[in-house]
Amino acid sequence: MNRREQLIHAALNGDVNQTSAGMLDQTVKFILGDMGSMYSKFWDAEGPGVMCFQPSQDRSMFYMTLEELNSAKEQMERDNNHDLVETFRRVIEAAQKLDPLERVGYLINDQEGLRYLEVDYNKVSE
Repeated sequence: MNRREQLIHAALNGDVNQTSAGMLDQTVKFILGDMGSMYSKFWDAEGPGVMCFQPSQDRSMFYMTLEELNSAKEQMERDNNHDLVETFRRVIEAAQKLDPLERVGYLINDQEGLRYLEVDYNKVSE
């Protein structure tokens, strides 16, 4: 069972049926909708960027502008951390294309590593 499946199983207390799975799905959509609203406010106040999550850190959620992302990339270049340089380059490239009314970019840094994902709030899946 992969990490996602483990989280779903834990959230449903082992009772994986269509009703409980649907309720979990709707709950996640509400949370992401609220996060998208917060993202838009950051975008308007600070400019283009991404929402960042570091669940195991004191500063677990924050917003990084394109300028801050670029500064992080430059620091990784100075530290000769080529893998993270490439990761930040890709995140910056993707974040520059975001329209906050259509998509939100999330940068997640946890025990699984650093990864980027986008959520399209206009796309509704069944």
